[in-house]
Amino acid sequence: MGVIENGKFTTNEDGVPQGGPISPTIFNCVMNGVEEEIMQVKRVFPIRFADDIIIFSDTPEKLEKVKEIIKQFLKPRGMLINEEKTRVESIEKGVDFLGYNIKEYSNATKVGLIEKPTKKGILLVKPGKIAITNFKMKVKKAIQDTKSINSFDVIMKLNPIIRG
Repeated sequence: MGVIENGKFTTNEDGVPQGGPISPTIFNCVMNGVEEEIMQVKRVFPIRFADDIIIFSDTPEKLEKVKEIIKQFLKPRGMLINEEKTRVESIEKGVDFLGYNIKEYSNATKVGLIEKPTKKGILLVKPGKIAITNFKMKVKKAIQDTKSINSFDVIMKLNPIIRG
């Protein structure tokens, strides 16, 4: 990657700064087509948003196979999987993704359905712990900032926070 600064071009081996506005755009360009590669493995479901990707499957072995597919997909593009951020987790343990926690909870009425033999419960998507903490902090700060104003103004200040 190169940078033009003060009319001079210099190369930068560090890549795109993480969290920068261009990072998700570049990621989407580079990763275009990865879903088709992943979907060659039966009963594997990828979800990609900006520069985040999560993959669900009915077995850990399929996820390991998908991991290898992604590695092969990235190799000619000069990229590697970030092993520190890459995990294979049970959906029963739950996983955080984009501020939400996705988890399958035990539910005896859903176990062993004919059309879904691996189902063990009910899948719920809830706000993640960090998202809840951040929301509470925003509400707390908004209330602290409104100690000397009337209730209508407090409501007007809280409404955008509550609506998101």
